[in-house]
Amino acid sequence: MNTPAAVAPKSLRVRKAEATRRRLLDAARAQMAEGGPESITIQTITTNADIGQGTFYNYFASRDEVIDAVILDAVESLGQRLDAMTANMTDAAEIYSFSTRHLMHTAVSDPVWGWLVVRLGIAQDGLLSALGPRASRDLQIGVDSGRFKIEDVSIASAMTFGSLLSVMHNYLDGDRTTNPSELYAENLLRMAGVPADEAHEIAHRPLPTLPVV
Repeated sequence: MNTPAAVAPKSLRVRKAEATRRRLLDAARAQMAEGGPESITIQTITTNADIGQGTFYNYFASRDEVIDAVILDAVESLGQRLDAMTANMTDAAEIYSFSTRHLMHTAVSDPVWGWLVVRLGIAQDGLLSALGPRASRDLQIGVDSGRFKIEDVSIASAMTFGSLLSVMHNYLDGDRTTNPSELYAENLLRMAGVPADEAHEIAHRPLPTLPVV
């Protein structure tokens, strides 16, 4: 029997490049958390990262590009935490409900991040690649187990993501007095074929804490 080929270790040059890019992202994220996206300048990022401005352009073409990269990095990190949270769950309805509630809760708990996610929008390939496959996976688990009644998983996934951005925008542009996370999850469960009373009960169960990964 053939043994799998060992994965070649990354070269020192590649590791250094990845570390430099990470320093730039961390500096941009820290500045964004402190002063919002409008406070970010290339000079601020490079100064905080202790990296020359010329080096910045080896990794990002503009200020907007690094802001988008910070958001996508945060979304992917959130996706990994959702994966860890639901890894041992068996009920597809709970998996789908808890995951979508946490996604919506990002806009409720941190409006700056919520606006930035809305800003990237559904046309952003990176955002779709981070969230889309996870939604499709969770929906397919429900279909395979008989929990969900969905004719087309890809359309249901697109509806999940499109409605996420729309409800985020509606919340952030409104009075922000009502957290929409539970109602959002409840309606998605009903879309997936869960009876209304059960969808309401599942969507209002205590929300597990996201693990740190």
